[in-house]
Amino acid sequence: MNKTIKSMIALALSAALMTAMTACAPKDEGGNAPQLISGGTAATVAGKETDGKQVPTESAASGNAYGLNYKGVLVTPGMEVDAAIKALGEGYVKSADIDDCDFNGKSTTYDYKYFVLFADNRDGGKFKISTIDVRDASVDCGGVKIGSSLEDVKKAYGTPTSEEIYGLVYVKEHTQVQFISTDEKTVSSILFKSI
Repeated sequence: MNKTIKSMIALALSAALMTAMTACAPKDEGGNAPQLISGGTAATVAGKETDGKQVPTESAASGNAYGLNYKGVLVTPGMEVDAAIKALGEGYVKSADIDDCDFNGKSTTYDYKYFVLFADNRDGGKFKISTIDVRDASVDCGGVKIGSSLEDVKKAYGTPTSEEIYGLVYVKEHTQVQFISTDEKTVSSILFKSI
């Protein structure tokens, strides 16, 4: 009997949690589905921050910083997250801000359907994007996608800054992009990072 009551309580709590999560999740109206674009072909809405101003960058593979083109917006590591979110619009789930023991500040994530923005506010400053983790093969990162060959990466991005055991790394300004491969042939993950 005691086990049955515990099971019923656990089931009721699970149902309540799922209802709350569904109510808080962003709604995706039929006509507002994300439009994924090819790197370098869309008008830039946001870009790299220089001397406190947002400076447009060109594409994921060119320009003065590496970044991700999404819905006509180039999002780069190091840019203020508020500017990126304003340009990208709705369609994300934000995590709670947590104290980060690696530095004096907080960190948080913005989880979009196709990628995740990781942001932090080192030393209590403004939240800036530290990492962009691409999750979906439909996202074009300057002519390269998850599933592309490492040779395709070299054709699009040129000679890598370094070839690591896990894949290829390219560095530009204060940004880098990592094309991770688990089989040493195919891109399995793409990370844009602030360095």
